[in-house]
Amino acid sequence: MIVQAMDDCLEDLREAERYWNYACAIGNVPRAIADLDDEWLRQHCRFVGWEVRELMRILQVPPIIKVPGSGRVFTGEEGMLVMLRRLASLENLSHLSATFDRLPTAISELHNAMLDHIYPYAKRALRLEVWEDELPRLARELHQQGCLIPTCCGFIDGTIFKIRRPTEGEDAAYNGWKRMHATKYQAVVLSNFMIGDYDGPHAGSAGDGNILRRSNVEDRLRNISRRLGCTVSIYGDAAYSLSTVIHRPHRGNRGALSASEAAFNEEMSSFRQTVEWMFGKIEQLWPLVGDKTRRPIMLRQTGKEDVIAALLTNFHTCLCGGVTTDYLGIAPPTLQEYERMISRAGDGTCGWSVHERCCLCS
Repeated sequence: MIVQAMDDCLEDLREAERYWNYACAIGNVPRAIADLDDEWLRQHCRFVGWEVRELMRILQVPPIIKVPGSGRVFTGEEGMLVMLRRLASLENLSHLSATFDRLPTAISELHNAMLDHIYPYAKRALRLEVWEDELPRLARELHQQGCLIPTCCGFIDGTIFKIRRPTEGEDAAYNGWKRMHATKYQAVVLSNFMIGDYDGPHAGSAGDGNILRRSNVEDRLRNISRRLGCTVSIYGDAAYSLSTVIHRPHRGNRGALSASEAAFNEEMSSFRQTVEWMFGKIEQLWPLVGDKTRRPIMLRQTGKEDVIAALLTNFHTCLCGGVTTDYLGIAPPTLQEYERMISRAGDGTCGWSVHERCCLCS
């Protein structure tokens, strides 16, 4: 572990020597949203100016950020822009330093502070309970679009993000099917192309059934159905166990299935592919989460980056729509509607009391 940490530090140093000119003056002038045009923001941060400000309000990013430890002071706008740009690119800290007029160490500190601030909110927002009142409606609308399961409101699947070969826990991180070291996540994608539940990270060797048990999604769906007074369910691939709230394709070779079973599998497969589209959207919007060269586990907050990237993807879908809006005709909620749902499911804060808000407010 220590050897890998030293190697990573040397690699960062060599990278800095290639791209960073230490004779270049750093002005430490905060970048503001007003300094950047909407075209640049859309391309490099995925949101335009007013959208970034709205996300800051929802995530309760304070106007002034004081990073614990170093005591460096930044503006809230600067913190939001740095985090978005970091996730939306494969640029190293030296490149980001030139963009934001800060030292690479300051960029790293600010990025990590923003992750610590937003992560508790993201974990609470990416749970099925947030959507409890909407699930029956989503199931009805999906059934009207041709889904063969009347109670189905979404689809479940797992995804893999590559990581570097770890020095500790290598066997647990190794995925024999993909033949690579990885972390795994489980997502429930609703019929409106919103991530209803996001669980992880898990070891790359973990199976989908094992992750399902750890996430407790099945029991939570039963509890939601009990509170609603009607059954709501999700559909997954053949790796999942069949139950009243989780459906799967009929198992067996195509030749061994009846005509109706084969038709059912084929029809439901066309709906379930929306999960794959969502995983593709996450990696397209936030390429940092899929870049294995920048994922030395236990040396970076990669798990927080992945979960926050999923939340930001939901925000992006609220503002810009999703592919299923045309494919299924089911529109996502507006950003304000999504905020209200999250607030109803929790207390609407980022996980700190009034007197102890977060590290950014100290």
